[in-house]
Amino acid sequence: MSLKSQVPDQPVALVIQQRIADEGYAAFTHWTGGVAEALKLWPGFLGLEVVAPRPPAQLDWVQIIEFATPAAARGWLHSDVRARLVEDIQRFAAGPEDVHLLPEAGGHRAEAVSAVISFNVPPDEEVEFLAWQASIQAAEAEFRGFLRHKIERPIPGLHDDWVIVLSFDTDANLSAWMDSPQREALLQVGRQFNTGLAVKRASYGFNFWFPAGQPADQTPSFIFKSNLIVLLVLYPVVFLWGYFISKPFIDVHGVPFWLSLFIGNVASTQFLGWWIAPAAFKRLEWWLQPDPGLRRNLLGYCLLAVLYGLSMALYAGLIAWNWGHG
Repeated sequence: MSLKSQVPDQPVALVIQQRIADEGYAAFTHWTGGVAEALKLWPGFLGLEVVAPRPPAQLDWVQIIEFATPAAARGWLHSDVRARLVEDIQRFAAGPEDVHLLPEAGGHRAEAVSAVISFNVPPDEEVEFLAWQASIQAAEAEFRGFLRHKIERPIPGLHDDWVIVLSFDTDANLSAWMDSPQREALLQVGRQFNTGLAVKRASYGFNFWFPAGQPADQTPSFIFKSNLIVLLVLYPVVFLWGYFISKPFIDVHGVPFWLSLFIGNVASTQFLGWWIAPAAFKRLEWWLQPDPGLRRNLLGYCLLAVLYGLSMALYAGLIAWNWGHG
């Protein structure tokens, strides 16, 4: 079968997963900047997104590269430019690349957590394989949080395996299916297809601050609630940085206010973006759902009001204590 018969000339996403040694994280982050610069000059390139590992669910770095056509994606994958880039980072690789070309680029953005499952299927057993997958999909649909079970045929020059992209709204719901007796029983039914089975998990395309499963078409309510959560975590980070770091260690040395403020913003945005805000959004995911119900909605607003009050009371107490011991 030709590539065109399997992936028409439409935007596609080239998804590349690779395990990188811990000591290579900084180098890999810098390396992806070089990849981005090279891609800007590549015909048909639309966009690049890099998703960092999120243990324990996702251990790989994921590059999601969008191209206007499959030919552009395939050309980049096999180009000398990319080969040189891969050689530059190879010393930090802890395993081979896992490459998939998925049609409908951007379709992965509506899922929270995905498992990319590869099967080596003999050509004369494709009908039985598809029937088996249909029974698996029917079972998955009965599990909470199921979003999608997408089957991709082998694509010559890219991957020889059949690829299943299985998506659930949260990692917990995906794990519930992956570890379930129902799935184990179905794997036994299709055990002839499991010789080359490989499973990789990843969260594709989510802004680090947004919760799992949030629809791409964000409503005004979601944006308003998100801003309240950002305020909840931003206020203490800015206050504590200024009180414990900036004032005693930076300002006392005569650093200008504009520079001190910039340093504080750099530090606080990193703390927020990588650790604090994602944790807060995850904890309040139940409140950010499109229709959480009146009770949950009110509970969320009341919880934030209490946390705001406790936060301000704590910092007012710290300032009062400092004045009393000044």
